[in-house]
Amino acid sequence: MERRLAAVLIADVVGYGQRSQLDEEGTRALFQTDMTQLFEPRVKAHRGRLIKTMGDGVLVEFPSVVEALQCAIEIQDDKASSNAGGTETTGKPPLQFRIGVNVGDVIVEGDDIHGDGVNIADRVQGLALPGGIALSGAAYDQVKGKLPVNFVSLGEQRVKSLSEPVRVYRVSAGTPASGKAGASIGKRLGWRIPAIVAAVLLLLSALVLSVFWQPLATIETASLKAKPADDLRPSLVVLPFDNLSADKDQEYVANGLTEDLTTALARVPGLFVISRNTAFAYKGKSATPAEITTELGVRYLLEGSIRRVGGDMRINAQLIDGATSGHVWAERFDGRWEDVFALQDKVVGSIAGALQLRLVADIVPRAGGTSNPAAYDAYLKAMDIYSRENTPEEFAEAVKLLQQAVALDPNFGAARAQLAWAYWDADTTRAVFMGLSIDEAYAKVGETLAIAARNPSSAYYQLVAELKVREHASDEAVNVLLKAVALDPSDSWNQLSLAHALNFNGKPQEALGYLDAAARVDPNSWVDFRRYQAALAQFTQGNFEAAIDLIEKMNFNSPDPWAKFYALQVLVSAYAHLGRTEGVASALARLRKALADRYMGEQPNQLITQDYMVFKNAEDIERLLAGLSKAGVPELPALGSGGLVARDRLTGNDMKRLLFGSRIRGRTALPKILPIEQAITANGELTETVDTQTRKGTAWVQGNFLCKAFPGELSSCGAIYRNAFRTPGREDEYRAVHRWQQYEFSVVK
Repeated sequence: MERRLAAVLIADVVGYGQRSQLDEEGTRALFQTDMTQLFEPRVKAHRGRLIKTMGDGVLVEFPSVVEALQCAIEIQDDKASSNAGGTETTGKPPLQFRIGVNVGDVIVEGDDIHGDGVNIADRVQGLALPGGIALSGAAYDQVKGKLPVNFVSLGEQRVKSLSEPVRVYRVSAGTPASGKAGASIGKRLGWRIPAIVAAVLLLLSALVLSVFWQPLATIETASLKAKPADDLRPSLVVLPFDNLSADKDQEYVANGLTEDLTTALARVPGLFVISRNTAFAYKGKSATPAEITTELGVRYLLEGSIRRVGGDMRINAQLIDGATSGHVWAERFDGRWEDVFALQDKVVGSIAGALQLRLVADIVPRAGGTSNPAAYDAYLKAMDIYSRENTPEEFAEAVKLLQQAVALDPNFGAARAQLAWAYWDADTTRAVFMGLSIDEAYAKVGETLAIAARNPSSAYYQLVAELKVREHASDEAVNVLLKAVALDPSDSWNQLSLAHALNFNGKPQEALGYLDAAARVDPNSWVDFRRYQAALAQFTQGNFEAAIDLIEKMNFNSPDPWAKFYALQVLVSAYAHLGRTEGVASALARLRKALADRYMGEQPNQLITQDYMVFKNAEDIERLLAGLSKAGVPELPALGSGGLVARDRLTGNDMKRLLFGSRIRGRTALPKILPIEQAITANGELTETVDTQTRKGTAWVQGNFLCKAFPGELSSCGAIYRNAFRTPGREDEYRAVHRWQQYEFSVVK
């Protein structure tokens, strides 16, 4: 028996089994096309040996790890380029591959190889994202610094059939080349666990995407209805627990227990859990277990009750098999309120045991949690108010309860994060009832998040990502949302936020995958937002008709303005690209109404679009703006743009030469007259002082617009003109027109 050291590449098709069930011959034909037109030429170019295909997989041996990784990168880059249109020439959705690379000892038998070197490559491949590459620590040690790519460490991963954990790295394709590993993204999560390794977070994130991602069989993302459960993977829904306490005001305890059990069970490896939002839709309704599990596409149903009398508590829970309506497990848990966390852990552990899942304590921490029952009680009361329709007075009461929770436990990260969300969600009326001005409320967001970062929760990462997207930092938003997904796979807003960030980050195919994940865990919530996100993903790939079809299915009579506000701008542009004038007119009328409802009559203009549609890639925003221009949407708002003429406007190159590496001084005209100074370095670092307030951010040129972003603030783009009406001796050679800020200035250095 011959043994040798070999560099091994294994590639596997994402979702091959499901596609084959729908169209076995067509799927196999696509696979064979990829083999002959993509894999075989690339493997040959890098001196590899194609050992065999294995159903939907490929095994290749290379003379070096560098050659193997170069080949993998080129394959995925070529595949991404060919997939950009959304379908192959056959009209079918294209295949995506995960690729794993390892170097290790292999056993040679004839033309075949096997052994640990191959097994590890296969397990590592399973931790790659769709369209991505993962490699073992041994392979990483051989290639670091030798190729122009970045790596993200997933830490040590425990994988099937191997007794020892394996170091795993993901290739971050398309990032600035350094060849160095990025920092592991783990944090201290547990309130009772001393440290949780970063590997847990990224492994769970990979599990979520690897299970949920499916190629789109139709142009509308699978989003809009429940999908059948994976027969190989236990799946369940946690129905709202009943409050059996004599005090009906204790309902918040039952609701909180339901939500915590949902989150904890969702982090058990190998178990899929439907979201709280979808589960609570069944509260108070009469439906059989078989009906519920069939509607949601899951196998099991967990239901129960809680009775709290003074300091005593009893939890009853039962696990039901939806296929038979029979009881799989039932148990009663008695204890003191002070033992609520231990009782919850017992419920989760018992269910995992009943389903024969291996429950590792470190994988089920209460991220951002507390060990203080009184703080937990205040938090549950606050969330009971916050999660339903509430008046400004009730909203302020929820804020007081959150403040009480963090006063009782200053390290209660989930309560801190929710408090930051409350300050962020405050409007003028809510702020008054909170005893704050709107500016004071917003000022508290950053300082509250800074404390929440010490013990981060899913809600913490969600808000950080929200702010990062607004300030044109979608790379960072994607990274923190991967952590949020890992902490709570049952919260569909994690996947939806990640899709939102990925769309702006120039990764529409990945965004579609996470939209499917959101639909699987929460099929009945955020439907319009999912349609908008799916439409945006199609639009950025040039599929204008598909984008129109998705947006036109949205409910434009709903009270929520944001999905409409974003989607209608895409709709106007898509209709204009296709030359459909009637569609343009209809979409523009709806956009004007949405803006009037939100911004008191402001008319559509391209500054609004650029402030909110914060694409990383220039071609994506240019595509959107080009359609708006065809539709007749003006570049600038009417207010403050009077007297400006096209011949005085600076081009993008003019602005780069004038402003980058320079300092300016002048005065603002809007919102009021104040002195202003700006300095922009050659690489875009921005320092701006208005009156006595100084902020640091970034500046960049986007087409013929100058854009600025400051931490935690909405980005802002504007046009710059030579001032034809300048006053001699005054610093007013130029005039800048942004949406909310206009100023005149001269270059002083």
